[in-house]
Amino acid sequence: MVAAQQAQSFQAPGDWHTVVLPRGADDCYRLFCDVRRVPEWLPVVATAVVTQRDAAGRAKKVAFQASLKRATIGYSCLYRYRPDERMVAWSTPARASILVRGMAQFQPLAPSSCMMTYALGLGVDRNLPPFADATFASHASSAALAAFAAFARAEIVLSA
Repeated sequence: MVAAQQAQSFQAPGDWHTVVLPRGADDCYRLFCDVRRVPEWLPVVATAVVTQRDAAGRAKKVAFQASLKRATIGYSCLYRYRPDERMVAWSTPARASILVRGMAQFQPLAPSSCMMTYALGLGVDRNLPPFADATFASHASSAALAAFAAFARAEIVLSA
């Protein structure tokens, strides 16, 4: 498992999954790190607005709106990057109503394929309704990975 070698701040938060993508690791890493596009592939996210960037111009703090069954809730995530390892991690503040911790890494397998390792830990305050997407609510990590994999495959077709 890749996560065992990672520093504390990049350890897999809960369930982790892998998938092989028919696209280069660098391309998939760049596509995933374009967090403004998260609403295009993750149905529970209505909007993503970068509110702060790091010195390299990457999203550092992002404000999201998520769709719950009877409400929309806003939350922010802080992003950390390890570009040499094609790894990104994100998390909400510890006292947020929605607790989100995740990481993604893209490892090259061949020039036009990579393995994506993805982990997501998610918690919603008991006073809030569940997410609008029942599949996401019950299997957030695998549902988000499947959604990104489908998005990445579609982007391959569009860019060809």
